[in-house]
Amino acid sequence: LGAEAREILTTVPNVVHVRDDLTATVPKLSLEIDEEQAQQAGVSNAEVAQQLQATLEGAVGGSILESTENLPVRVQISDGDRGNLSQIAALNLQPGQSALRQDNDFRTVSALGEFKIVPQLAQIAHRNEQRVNTVQGFIKAGTLPSTVLADYLTALEEQGFELPPGYTTEIGGEQAESSDATGDLFGSVGLLLLAMMTALVLSLRSFRSTGIVAAVGIGSVGMALFSLWAFGSLLGFMAIVGAMGLIGIAINGSIIVLSAINEDKLASQGDRKAIQEVVMRATRHVVTTTITTMVGFAPLLFSGDPFWYPLAVAIAGGIGGSPFLALYFTPAAYLMMHRSDRRNTHDNNRNHPTHEAVQSAEGLPSMS
Repeated sequence: LGAEAREILTTVPNVVHVRDDLTATVPKLSLEIDEEQAQQAGVSNAEVAQQLQATLEGAVGGSILESTENLPVRVQISDGDRGNLSQIAALNLQPGQSALRQDNDFRTVSALGEFKIVPQLAQIAHRNEQRVNTVQGFIKAGTLPSTVLADYLTALEEQGFELPPGYTTEIGGEQAESSDATGDLFGSVGLLLLAMMTALVLSLRSFRSTGIVAAVGIGSVGMALFSLWAFGSLLGFMAIVGAMGLIGIAINGSIIVLSAINEDKLASQGDRKAIQEVVMRATRHVVTTTITTMVGFAPLLFSGDPFWYPLAVAIAGGIGGSPFLALYFTPAAYLMMHRSDRRNTHDNNRNHPTHEAVQSAEGLPSMS
């Protein structure tokens, strides 16, 4: 199954190399010790392994004190000698302490055995007590992993790759990291929304106006998603970050319009003409803010960087539609929410007429 999935992965564009844990054969350098020569040299197999380990991988020979940190000093042969088989074969090994020989002559590695290249046998890895075969794909630089993953999943479906009962598939790499980061991001959304709503209620002094602003924020996220679909961008981690960061910018126009309505006496009472005039005055501020913000993201939009492009599309697309929400949806929603208030005020005025003293033609006062 791993070999079949690996073969399909090789057909995906922008994939330069593939591997899996069970079919990949890795060459290994093996030293076969001549037992007779080792006994004559007074060194055991374990002592040969220990000396080669200390020489090639290094051994701690001391330490130096740098500021308040104690840094160990590892001693090993040079990188050039470590990568040269003839130099490794010429390494001198010291006789062990249990040697029966009277002399302390060193013996080279080649005198005690022979080097051979052997294949390293694959081992079945386990994760969460389940056997697993990891298939990896390495992609070209500058290519988004999410794009390659989408092409790979499409190729698996087209070629009818299905797992038998008892087998499962897990996607790792960039998608797994993105899912974890997205989960952490959404974990703090509740607290941030609560703080935002509290600030809006204190600023606008109205729960209904705060609800209008919340609806504008949701609408701006919808416009961001529409922009991602229209421009063919993927909904990944950066796009989600852009959509969440967009909310704080997109609701500014609606806050400006609602604040201006609340400051106008007639408009706050639901007078349509007064609201129209307030919106006309606020149009310049809303449009100017929108244009300057979108221009700020223009370099990311035209740079072609696949990493930042979804972020720029989400923010610029959502901000581009925010003036329509601020100048059309916000005042309309305000009128609808305060329609009952206007009706109640009209009914109260009709049921309780004002009594005024009026001078009649005959000069006698009358009540009307």
